[in-house]
Order: sequence, then structure tokens, then C-alpha cells
Amino acid sequence: MQTKALLSYLYFQDDHIIIDEITPKNRFGEFVNNETKLRSNSVSKSLVSYVLGHAICEGYIEGVDSTMNDWPLVKNTLYENQKLIDLINMNAGDQKYIDSNSSMGGFMAGYNTDTNSIYKTMNFFKNIKKSKPVYNYHDLLPNIIFNYILFKSGNDFQKILDKVYKEKAKIKNSVYFFKLREREEYGNAHNMFFATRYDYLRIAKAVMDDYQNDTCVGKYLKNIYEKRIPKNNKKPALEPHYQRSSSYGGYFHLDYPGLKKRVVFGMSGYGGQTILIDVENSRIVVINSSHYNNTKYKFNHKKLMLNPIKKGK
Repeated sequence: MQTKALLSYLYFQDDHIIIDEITPKNRFGEFVNNETKLRSNSVSKSLVSYVLGHAICEGYIEGVDSTMNDWPLVKNTLYENQKLIDLINMNAGDQKYIDSNSSMGGFMAGYNTDTNSIYKTMNFFKNIKKSKPVYNYHDLLPNIIFNYILFKSGNDFQKILDKVYKEKAKIKNSVYFFKLREREEYGNAHNMFFATRYDYLRIAKAVMDDYQNDTCVGKYLKNIYEKRIPKNNKKPALEPHYQRSSSYGGYFHLDYPGLKKRVVFGMSGYGGQTILIDVENSRIVVINSSHYNNTKYKFNHKKLMLNPIKKGK
């Protein structure tokens, strides 16, 4: 905590917080306390998946094998006839058109899908066919799914979010997703998420409780785990050490090194944001960090992430 860019470290086991560390006053303590809303980065992809599970269980969406054929924004696009499971597995066959930086290729080089509405972005995916599906990690797909939930739930969208975070996770402070400055019908919901350090833990525990209690959402989590795909990532540099799992399912990183025989749901975001949930052994690690992607700031991911999940405390 004194030498790296870590803001918060929480280790939870068997209904107790075992390790609780926050950046000291002489480090980042002037800016970070227990009420500070911390940026999720791509951890939010997994949080969208959790919302999707609730939307399915509340009856707004049929299931992960259904398609978005009823949504005008994706009509006649590469994504129209695809199953939701392919989008939440980053397996949509769109690798010729978009990369891990959410940037378009070819004549749309430089266009960033992460800062534009679904309506505007889908204009560039019209009347094109998907390629042979491979794992292709980027930000567009969770924004598509998030806005499809918005479309299907209509005026009940906030009701679903309240169900997930207020009723299920029992957050103490407010949490929020981004919203683009666009009309709602154009797809203005954005997956970037902010919450306090303890509320991230509360959300992670809600995920674990659903899985363990075999609730409807727990069955959804087990379903996406069973339908996970191998990453087969030939460019490991795109994924820092802290998220180099070998499988991916439903916007969760799965099958981590040394934990491949364990059911561990991983959420991961740029800069070192990490949540690992060992749903079988009731262990959770939550890391918030201001930086990681530089040698000077890299924390020991094996010591802080993998070993606690593997060995416990």
C-alpha cells in the first residue's frame, strides 16, 4: 500500500472480512476514504451480466439462448440473429470490425464505439455477416446487452437495478452506471460503474450467495459457467497478469492459473481493478487500484489475488 498504486484491498472469507486495507493518508488518503466512489473500468462488464441474470429471472428476457430480433437498433446488423450467450461470451464473430480497444477498423479507423450510442454505432454494422466466432474482448458488446435490457424492461429498468443493488446486494452508499448524452431510445446506457470499496464487496457477496443458494440468478451463473469458452488468446499482452484466465463466460473471467479446477468468477478492469469470487469456498478478493499497467506500479497479483483464493487465510 505504501509503494504501489493500490487504493483498497479486501479479503473476505466465511462471512468475515479477514483483511481490510485502504491507502494510507500519506499516499492517496487525501482523495480516497470508505465513501469514495471508485471507478470499475471493465469490472462493470461482469456487473452488466449480473443485471442480465436478474432481467431474465424477472421475465423481461427469455434467456441466454434468445436473440435480439425484436430490437430495432440491431435490425439488419451483424448482431441481430445472434444468441445473447455469444455476445456475453465475447464470441460474436466481429473480430474483423472491432478490436480490444473498442476501435473500428478499415474505413472507420479511429471511431470509438465506447463513447457513441448504439444507434450511431450500429450504422457501421449493417448488412455485414459475422466471421467464424472467436473470443474477441471489447467494450461494445456489454453496452449492447445493457441497452437491450433497457429496451426490454422499459420503465422498469430502474426497478431491475434497484432489485440487484439495493435489495439483493444491500449497498450502503449510492452506486451508478454512466449514461451517454443521447436519447434513451438510441441506446444511452453505458456499462461504466462506480461504487465504494465495501459496496463492491457487498455486490460480490450477492453473486456468491446467489450461486450457493441456487436461486434463479444462481442458476443463470451456473449456466454461463457451463457455457464458457476458451480464450485461446494469442496476444497475452492485451491481458495483464491479473486477468490472464484461460476461459471466459458471461462477461466473467474463468479458469485462472493454479485455480483451473475451482469455480472462481473473476471480474477485471484496467489499472488493476479486480474481484475474485470462489463460490465453493466462500472466499472473495476485492482490489481497487489507480494504476497497474506500468512496471513501477504492478502489484504482486499472485500474492494478493490467487494465493488467498487458493489457500485461504
